[in-house]
Amino acid sequence: MTPPVSPDIDDIEHPPLRLVVLAGHGLGPAGVDPLAERFGEKHRCLIPLAGRPLIAHVLQTAAQHPRVASLAVCVEREAFDPIWDVLTRLPGRGTIALVEAKEDIAESVRAAAEDWDGPLLVTTADHALLSPESIDAMADMLVGCDVTFALARRDAVEAAHPSALRNYIALRDGEFATCDLYGMAGARFVDAVDVFRGARIGGRESARILRAIGLVGLVMIKLGMESLSGAVVRASRRMGLRVRAVIMADGTQAIDVDNDRTYAIVRDLLGDSTPVSPDELGKGVARAVA
Repeated sequence: MTPPVSPDIDDIEHPPLRLVVLAGHGLGPAGVDPLAERFGEKHRCLIPLAGRPLIAHVLQTAAQHPRVASLAVCVEREAFDPIWDVLTRLPGRGTIALVEAKEDIAESVRAAAEDWDGPLLVTTADHALLSPESIDAMADMLVGCDVTFALARRDAVEAAHPSALRNYIALRDGEFATCDLYGMAGARFVDAVDVFRGARIGGRESARILRAIGLVGLVMIKLGMESLSGAVVRASRRMGLRVRAVIMADGTQAIDVDNDRTYAIVRDLLGDSTPVSPDELGKGVARAVA
């Protein structure tokens, strides 16, 4: 008897995706976004980067991707008009919706997925370096799992820029950076994605990891005794879901625009050499420092 042959991933018909872009306030402890303030904006997603609003970069990548049939942007209602103006200037395809952001990220994603019964990807408005290849990798993984999240190895991130990130998850088989890109097979898995979003070791992030893999798993990670595959297996068992990690070969996928330093780094990686005045972005950050 001839054993069954697993279908090649390229031969599997992929269902259409909805990509959710979280563009709500990224407020700091004082209730303001320092980076947005420097540019006279209330929303970070509207600050200029390489000649256009920050959010335009991720929206164009998503709108032009053949697997993304629907695009939803979660943001406060006061920003609907300027973001709609950005959207009307972009080439693309599929449906687009603006959804009012909620207090809780999971609730925002639920609202964005309310009329969608297929797979979803979730990213952030400051993910200006999001690539079509990353969307493909996540969509491929979702064919065989419930929830997936993207990571990049430290050497890949440092190859993209040596000082881009300062915090990594140290596991037995290497150090990893989280990428702001998460996927789920359907809206019923929103809570699971919220567990992995922003999973760094320390503070509230440790609480998220605790929810995902339990106290023993968290302790093993902090002691450097847990591998990535082991942590993923723990999460799958504890949550009763098929959880998978996607390792991005492109280290830029872990670099977002979070502050002055990463703004300058992303600006350089986009190839923008236009001078930025100190009045626009504070002193000493017009170019990234290696």
